[in-house]
Amino acid sequence: MIAKEFEDFLFAHLDNYLIPSDQVTIFIDSHNADHVVLLLTSNGYSRVPVLTKDKHYLGTISLADIKRYQDEHNLQEWEMVNRDIGPMTSDVVATVKDDANLSEVMHKLVDNPFLAVVDSQGIFKGIITRKSILKAVNSLLHDFTHDYIIIPKTTNNSDN
Repeated sequence: MIAKEFEDFLFAHLDNYLIPSDQVTIFIDSHNADHVVLLLTSNGYSRVPVLTKDKHYLGTISLADIKRYQDEHNLQEWEMVNRDIGPMTSDVVATVKDDANLSEVMHKLVDNPFLAVVDSQGIFKGIITRKSILKAVNSLLHDFTHDYIIIPKTTNNSDN
């Protein structure tokens, strides 16, 4: 369990590590594969969230997901051009609810470079990146004593 003081400190900086949906590159499930391949290749993103038109989170897409879909369905390049990416999305990136606790976020970020944040209706709210959490922890390590006093627990040797 994370100490309440640490959790309070980090949650006070929530705006610093939640990247809101309007600042995240996303694809809509009806975008066609050739457009997505072009954007993924030119922007250097390895994985991007995929939403429905009404902003429900479906998963993510990568070049590997598109290639895997193409191979599994024995499709030629020209057959991929106008295919929607919806069926190609993957659920490898973990999600958290917008009210998730810090412990859950930290545990899931161990295995994921970012987490998709959704509300109780499945609406995409943004992402939390491992980098942003590490920045917050760095701030905690450097600035915690500005707001808190750390007093070590003493051991009682009379019980021995």
